[in-house]
Amino acid sequence: MAFPKLRSTAEHTAASVPDIRQLAIQTAFQILHGHNPKRKSGSGESFWQFREYQPGDMPREIDWRQSAKTDRVYIRQKELHTAQSCLFWSKQNANMDFCSDDKHPNKRFASAVLALALALIHSRSGETIAYAGLQRAGHSEKTLRHFERLLMKSAESPLPTSIEVQRNATFYGFSDFLETPEEIEAALAPIAERTHNGWLVQVLDPAELDLPYDGRILFEDMHGQNQTIISNSSDIKSEYHQRMLSHIEQVQKLCASWGWQYVLHRTDMTYKFTAMKIWLEGAS
Repeated sequence: MAFPKLRSTAEHTAASVPDIRQLAIQTAFQILHGHNPKRKSGSGESFWQFREYQPGDMPREIDWRQSAKTDRVYIRQKELHTAQSCLFWSKQNANMDFCSDDKHPNKRFASAVLALALALIHSRSGETIAYAGLQRAGHSEKTLRHFERLLMKSAESPLPTSIEVQRNATFYGFSDFLETPEEIEAALAPIAERTHNGWLVQVLDPAELDLPYDGRILFEDMHGQNQTIISNSSDIKSEYHQRMLSHIEQVQKLCASWGWQYVLHRTDMTYKFTAMKIWLEGAS
C-alpha cells in the first residue's frame, strides 16, 4: 500500500473513532441502565421479595417490620447480581462499507456504534465485556478503549471463526448476515452450543432492503471485481424483495432454534431505538 493511501486511511479511521464513541455514549446514556437483576436471591443491594423464615436463615436477615404485620417471621431477600460476561463480534470486511446515501452511515460504522453502546451499558452494569477471540473480558476504561479500537480494524473473515465462548455468556453478533443460511449456521452453531444468551443484529442498508432503483443500473461488489448490469431494475424488484424477506426469515429461524434473539437494524434508523430494544428485551 502506498504511503499517501495508508496515511489517508489511517487519518480517516482515527477521525471516526471519537465519533463512534460520542454516539455510543449518547445512546448508552439515553437507555435505562444500572445493575442487571437476575431475578433470584443473592448478595445484591436491591430488594427482591419477602420469604418466610426457615431454619438455617440468619437472624439479621429478618425484616421485623414486615413480620410484625402477621403472626409469621419474614426475611428480606435481595437480588443476585453476578458479573455476566458479554462477548461481541462484528463483521469488518469491505462488504460492511456499503452505503447508498451519505445521509446515513455505512454498515460497519452503525455496527460499531451499536456494539460500543451496548458494551458501555453492560460495563456500567458491572458486567465484563470483550471483543470475542481478541480480548480478555473486563469492564475497565482500558478494556473499553481497546474494544473500541478493535471495532475499527478490518478483517476479511465474513463470519466468526474459532471463537471460545464461556458457557452461558452473552454473545452479540453484528453483521449484514448476507451469507447463505448454511454458512451462517456452520459458523455460529459452535457458539450456540455454549450459550443460549445470544443476539444476532442484522445491519442492512435501506437500499439492500428496498432496492429503490429504476431503469438500467450497474451493480458491483465492494471490491470492484464482480459486476452485473440489470437492464430494467423494476423487473426484478418483486423477486428481490421475496428473496430478501425469505433470507431474513431463515436467519430468524436459526436464532429461534438456538434460543437466541434477532433484531434488524436499518442504517437509517436511530441507534437508540435498536439499542433500547436489545437492552430491554435482554433484561426481561
